[in-house]
Amino acid sequence: QAVCGYGSQDALPFRAIKEGELYFQEDREVNLVDLALATNIPKGCAETAVRVHISYLDGKGNLEPQGAVPSAVSTLTDDLLKYYQHVTRAVLGDDPQLMKVALQDLQTNSKIAALLPYFVYVVSGVKSVSHDLEQLNRLLHIARSLIQNPFLCLGSYVRSLIASVMYCALEPLAASINPLNDHWTLRDYAAMLLSRIFWTHGDLVSGLYHQILLSLQKVLADPVRPLCSHYGAVVGLHALGWK
Repeated sequence: QAVCGYGSQDALPFRAIKEGELYFQEDREVNLVDLALATNIPKGCAETAVRVHISYLDGKGNLEPQGAVPSAVSTLTDDLLKYYQHVTRAVLGDDPQLMKVALQDLQTNSKIAALLPYFVYVVSGVKSVSHDLEQLNRLLHIARSLIQNPFLCLGSYVRSLIASVMYCALEPLAASINPLNDHWTLRDYAAMLLSRIFWTHGDLVSGLYHQILLSLQKVLADPVRPLCSHYGAVVGLHALGWK
């Protein structure tokens, strides 16, 4: 937290105690006589100064030196672009074995951090294929692979993933018009995925717990909503746990 007050723009020094990992601000000695006889009376608070230290993790979990630009935030290379194209085509294509291999690699690859926003954008396409249960399932599979990849830090993309997953769970969907379409299984899978996102990445976004509960409660209490939406809210609440 920034400390406001009179003084220089230098960062406040912190010292560590020997007994544990505890840091405290080092108080400097102040000569009250000099302070009382000073002629330069401050007119107001000095501008807040913030000193920033940035560190990046490389693909092996090691800290890269400050100032270095990691591959994860650099511009997309041709290899990354080809990887993105091949994976999306494989997952959304007609070959189930190729889809399985692509999803497995998406779940374990340690060098695709730069592609995270692109894959999240693909998952957000659930609204455009609400008539196709197969495509909806595949987009949710992409979301699951991203969540389970230990090398990816989802950060602010958690909200976008949750919005896409909750869409599959709570919205009527064009595919649900046909009673022969098993959209109930899709909603079950989306509810399970919602729970997994929340319990593994929920701490990345403040207020996420109450936001999810409010959304589920709102749908459940709305008598205008169809049965399939109420069902999605129920399985969503059930997946989050009895508490």
